Amino acid sequence: MIRLIVYLFLSVHSLQAVWLTYEEAIINSPFESASLGWTIPFPDEDAVLIRGRGDNWKKWYKVDLLKNDTVLFLDSMAFNYKGDDLFVSGLEFSKDSKRILIRTDRRKIWRHSHLSTYFIYNVSQARLIPLTDQNKELRNVKFSPNSKLLAYVRKDNNLYVFDIERGRQRQITTTGSETILNGHFGWLYEEELTGYDGYRWSPNSESIAYWEEDESMVPEFTMINEMGQYPTTKKLRYPKAGEKNPSLRIGIARIKGAGRKWIDSAKVDNDYLPWLEWANDQKISFLKMARDQKSWDLFISDRNTGRSIKVLSEKDKSGWLENHGQIRYLSDGKIIWISERSGFKHIWMSKHSGSKFWPITEGSWEVDEIVHIDEISKLVFFIANKESIFEKRLYSIRFDGTELSLLTAEEGNHSIILTGSKNYFIDTYSTVDMPKKIVLKELKTGIALRVLAETDINQYVKYEWSYPKIVHFPSIDSSTMLDGTLILPPNYDSNKKYPVIVHGYGMPGTQIVWNRWGSTWDQFLTQQGYIVFSMDTRGMSGRGEAFKNLSYGDMSKYLAYDQIAGINFLVDEGYADPNRIGAWGWSGGGYFTCLMLTRNAKYFKAGVAIAPCTDFRLYDTAYTERSMGMPKTNKAGYDSTSVLSWVSRMEGSILLMHGAEDDNVHAQHTMQFVQKALRAGKDVEWFQYPGRDHGIYGGGARDHLYQKMMQYFKENL
Repeated sequence: MIRLIVYLFLSVHSLQAVWLTYEEAIINSPFESASLGWTIPFPDEDAVLIRGRGDNWKKWYKVDLLKNDTVLFLDSMAFNYKGDDLFVSGLEFSKDSKRILIRTDRRKIWRHSHLSTYFIYNVSQARLIPLTDQNKELRNVKFSPNSKLLAYVRKDNNLYVFDIERGRQRQITTTGSETILNGHFGWLYEEELTGYDGYRWSPNSESIAYWEEDESMVPEFTMINEMGQYPTTKKLRYPKAGEKNPSLRIGIARIKGAGRKWIDSAKVDNDYLPWLEWANDQKISFLKMARDQKSWDLFISDRNTGRSIKVLSEKDKSGWLENHGQIRYLSDGKIIWISERSGFKHIWMSKHSGSKFWPITEGSWEVDEIVHIDEISKLVFFIANKESIFEKRLYSIRFDGTELSLLTAEEGNHSIILTGSKNYFIDTYSTVDMPKKIVLKELKTGIALRVLAETDINQYVKYEWSYPKIVHFPSIDSSTMLDGTLILPPNYDSNKKYPVIVHGYGMPGTQIVWNRWGSTWDQFLTQQGYIVFSMDTRGMSGRGEAFKNLSYGDMSKYLAYDQIAGINFLVDEGYADPNRIGAWGWSGGGYFTCLMLTRNAKYFKAGVAIAPCTDFRLYDTAYTERSMGMPKTNKAGYDSTSVLSWVSRMEGSILLMHGAEDDNVHAQHTMQFVQKALRAGKDVEWFQYPGRDHGIYGGGARDHLYQKMMQYFKENL
C-alpha cells in the first residue's frame, strides 16, 4: 500500500513538473539564487554599503551585518555632479572611511584592466569633486594607506599621485611610452602572472614601489575589425611560446622630494617578477621566477639603498612551481607562505633570514589560500581540501602547527569573505544537492550568527532538477582511481542507453569535479535527453604535486587517455550509448573538445569547441611553458599536445566558434584547425563572431552561440 501511494505521488508530480525552455536556460533564468548583491565593505567595520532598489536606486544604505540594521548613508543627490547623476560602476572607501573613490565611464582594455573616469566624495562634507581636472581615462587608481593621497596611471603610461587636501598632482615616473609601462602591466602579466596592478603603496604612505615594464622586444599580434567601411586593426604585445618576453625592473619612488631607487636583483630580461609587497615601512620583498617556472627566489630589499638579500628559494625539477602569491610577512620578520616542498601544498614558516623553515600544516591534502593571519592569537586562517578533494573549507591553525580547527562544518564548497573588523566572515556555500546559502559566522569559532540569504530549493524541484552525483572509477591501467560528475536525465530509464555530452576543461593544475550546485545549462541538456559528464584526469589539481606533474611536458597525454576510462565507465555501467558520445568546452575546454574529436576520435561522434586553443605554440609564454617547457627543447611534447597533429584521425563532426577579436586565444587557432580539417576532408563547421573577444557576448552573440550548440548536438548526436 505504501509503495502504491509513493508511485501515485511520483506520477502526479511528474505530470505537474515543468522543464526548462532554452530562453530560461540562457537568457532569463526562472531561478532566484541567494545573493547579497553588490556590497562595498566599510573598513574596520562589520557593515557593508548597498545600493537601493527600484525608486531608491540613487540612494545608498549602510547595513550592519551583526544587527541587521539598515540606515540611509547617502541620499539621492550624493553622486550628482553639476546636475548630472553619475553612472557608478565602482566604489571604494579610503581606509579611514572619510572618502569614497567613485568610478564611472568604465571602458575595458583587457580581461581585468580598464580606463575610467574618477571622482572623490567627502562623506562628512557631502562634497563631490573630480580626481584632478583631467579625471578621465585613468587606470589603476588606489588610495594611500593614510587616506590622504591617490595614485593612478595616465594614458602616457606614467604613475601620478594626487594630494586630496591640497588638490595637487605630482608625476612620479617619466619613462612612460607606447612600450614602457609604469605602475601597470601589459597583456602577459595581467592575464597570466600578476594582474593589472603594477605598484604598491608603502604602509606609511611615503613611497611607492612599482614595476617598469618594457614591451618593445615582444612581438606584436594584430587583430582585424571589419565592421567599418574599411577594416581597422588592433595590435597587442603578445609573446607566444618560445618568443621574447618583456623585460621588467622594480623601483621605489618617494612621494615627497626627489629620488627613485632601482632595486638590486629586481630586473629580468626574459624571466619573471610576478610578486611584490612591502615587508614593512623600510623594506620591500619580491619574487624572481625563472622563465621555465621550475624555480624561484624570494628577496628582501632596503628602500633607501636598493640592496637585496635572497631569503628563500624553491625548485620543482619534475614539474613547475605555482605562482600563487601566498606570501605573508609578520611584524617580527618571519615569513609565512604556501609551498609544495612536502609533495602537497601546505603552509610553511621561515625565520626572517630564511636560514630555518618548517611546516605549519602537514598531510595528504592541500592548502589553497591563506585568508587571514592573526599575529596576536598566533593563528593562520586558510582554505583547504582536508575533508574532501571536492570541497574547499575554512580552517585555522596555530603558528606551531597545533589546534587545527575546521570552521565550516557543513559539507560543500565554501567561499569566504572577511568582514572589515576581521572578527567575522561571510560563508557562501553549496553542495551538489543543496543550492547556495550565505551565512554570517564568527571567525575564531565558526559559529553561525545568522543566515544572510538562502536559496529556495523548491523552485528547482518544480523543474525536476537532476542532482549530479560524484562517481569514481579506475584508470585504464588500474593504477589510479579517477573522479567524475554524472547528471542523468530527469526521466532516466535504466533500460535505455543515452547519448552523452562530456563537458571538459582539463588544463594542467585545474579541477572540474566539485561538490557544489550545478549549472542551469547542464540541466537543460539533461532535459533534452542527454547525460552530462565531467571528470578530473591525471595532471589536474587537488591531489598533490606528483599527480599534478603528470601533465608536465605533454598536457594531452593523460587528458586523452583518462577520458577513455570515463567513457568506458559510462558504457560498462549501462548509462551510455557508445555510438553517441559528444563533447563541448570553452577556451581550455575548447582545446579539450578538439582533442577528443581528433586524438580520441574512435570514441566521440560530435563536439562543439568554443574559443579553442588548437596548438599551444600559438599561445602565450607564461601559461604554456610552465607545463610544456620550450618548443625548441620539447618538440615531441608540443606535437603531441597540438590537436592539429591528430586531425587525420577525426571520424565525427565538429563545430568551432570564436570571437574575431579574441585577445587571449587568438582566432588563428580556429582558422588553422579549419584549414587542416578541410584539407583532410573532415566534417567541420565554424562561426566567427565579429568584434567579440574571448567571452563572445553582447549584441545577441551569446544567445546565438548556445542556440547553435544545441542545434548542432541535436543534428549530430
